[in-house]
Amino acid sequence: MHCGVRCLDDTSPESIMKKFIARSACMLAFSTSALACSYHNASPAKVDKLAVSNTSFSVLDEPRMVTSLATLKNASADGVRDVMLEVKYFDANHVHVDTVTQSVDDLVVPASGEVAFRIRAVAARPKEAYVSQEIRIISAEAIKVHSEPSTMSVLLDYLYSWGPMLLLVGVFLFFIKRVSGKNSLQKRTLALLDAQGAHLDAQLRLLERLAVAAEAQARRSGPPAPG
Repeated sequence: MHCGVRCLDDTSPESIMKKFIARSACMLAFSTSALACSYHNASPAKVDKLAVSNTSFSVLDEPRMVTSLATLKNASADGVRDVMLEVKYFDANHVHVDTVTQSVDDLVVPASGEVAFRIRAVAARPKEAYVSQEIRIISAEAIKVHSEPSTMSVLLDYLYSWGPMLLLVGVFLFFIKRVSGKNSLQKRTLALLDAQGAHLDAQLRLLERLAVAAEAQARRSGPPAPG
């Protein structure tokens, strides 16, 4: 009887509560990381706030490579990263001979700052064909940094986000405690079953004693007299 009750551990209130707390902890960790990441936001940068200066380039025959050097100036109030650039090369007659489009992923330009960069690619023409270049900014990503919130605002955010969940957990714990307490219906039922089992055992032992006594009495009385 007791073994049958213990076999239901996976669906017991304690097991359900552990699973509920574990899932709530995972949700809380995910919400915390999302809240921390929300203070930094990325959006397309205004290309007209960016400018390229101090340009130069060089070409190698072996291996055939073209390298452009320049400085990117950022006049906006936001940082800039992931800049996509297009470099066009021209010959002595200003005829277009080659184009290189490349994203400078490791380039991060702070607000109102400037950073030098390099673009390197395989040259499509011989060295003599490269006389001048033009660099155009295709796109960039602005890094908007929001001010860090105060401790009180963070606590209020957590309370607003997780208040209903914490209330639900508290109510759940209250009912679990009532169900699994000493005076719970489950414990009273088990105690009643134990008492009934003990009462039945006592009755069986009493019946066994009565049967033994009756058998002994029958042996002492001997066989009945013939008629």
